[in-house]
Amino acid sequence: MSTPFLLSTTGSGRATAYIESPKIITFRGKTHVTWLDTPPAGFRIKIRTLDHATGQWSDAVTVGEAVDNHGGPALTVDAEGYLHIVYYSHHHPFRYHRSVRPNDASEWGPMEQFGTDLTYPTLVCARDGTLILTARRSYEKEPWELELWRKPRGGVWTRQGAILKSQRPNYSQYAASMSWEPDHRGMVLTFRVYEQPSYDTPPVSYTWIGVMRSPDEGRTWQKLDGTPIPLPATLDTGDVIFRTRSADGRHAEAGATVLGPDGQLFVAYSDRLAYSAQSYLATPRAGGGWDHLHLNPYLPPELRNHALIMSGGMAYTSDGRLIILAPLLDLSDAGEYWGHPSTRIVRFESTDGGKTFTAGLLGGGIPGEPQWMPSVERATGFNELPETPSVLYTEGGRGAGLGDVLKNHVLWRGL
Repeated sequence: MSTPFLLSTTGSGRATAYIESPKIITFRGKTHVTWLDTPPAGFRIKIRTLDHATGQWSDAVTVGEAVDNHGGPALTVDAEGYLHIVYYSHHHPFRYHRSVRPNDASEWGPMEQFGTDLTYPTLVCARDGTLILTARRSYEKEPWELELWRKPRGGVWTRQGAILKSQRPNYSQYAASMSWEPDHRGMVLTFRVYEQPSYDTPPVSYTWIGVMRSPDEGRTWQKLDGTPIPLPATLDTGDVIFRTRSADGRHAEAGATVLGPDGQLFVAYSDRLAYSAQSYLATPRAGGGWDHLHLNPYLPPELRNHALIMSGGMAYTSDGRLIILAPLLDLSDAGEYWGHPSTRIVRFESTDGGKTFTAGLLGGGIPGEPQWMPSVERATGFNELPETPSVLYTEGGRGAGLGDVLKNHVLWRGL
């Protein structure tokens, strides 16, 4: 692993959060990284570029503002090298820009707005240059949905429709991860849906983790066995990998997923209780169903009693290594897991296609501050994944509210 590079000392409480939103793009000798900053002026989307030939980083460029700590960016690149970024919203329209020049993040074109009450963008680029985005759509009285949007090359953003729908009204969170199949036409969407129909104390909640596949760039969707899924999909119609409910004292977490070079799907998730969290790597069986590899036993012995929460990133390298990054923390105090001060990032590596792993801490960190929200570069269409992938992560606390202006560290390092 490389030495971490400090990108910013004014990162927000969720500087690199929502790791399903791609934030690192490598293209023709440059790596562009974007995050949510909080300079004194307020929430700002920042981006910096590493020139591989010189080893030098550019100064930070401000792309635009965000409404609060949920308004972080999603980044992709097209075949010509133009960068595309979506950001700003927390129950608002999104804002979008294209870079003025290919492979150059120093200047951005006019801002475009689209959508209604959207949050959590995931962005990829199709073979013909069409941008494809998923995002959560919130409603006042109806169950919330995951919408899919398209922007043809040279065209405008157009809503295709809802592809996932909660079963209950009030509040839902969608963490959706899109991955291209090797033909760059088929795609796989994995998701975590958290439904909170009641704000009682403690709140009543339900979580389900699942997958859908599209053979035609997101126009139609099906189960992994090819069975068509009427849209929007629900808990009853999608391929469900794991589910929990708060009445059992359990909560499920999941992060970005990855496809191997042969199209093999890897989905990492965790089962969290008050004092612990166990994590698993799920892979589909040829005849249906899922295999679930328990990851906690691969931790170093002194860390096996810690909670492993799989809200992290994954990469499958060109030399055949599967890498998983995830937060690891000591929940023996039954404290709040989100932003727990003991949080560190653990790195898993497999050289046998995900059958076995070695594991160790990423290292470093500010004493008493969480090291968390690891966002790993992932294939979005035309970015050129380096042999050694890289990660963007945050060191510092979550803050007390949506609008807190903080001074967290934002770091980048090769894996």
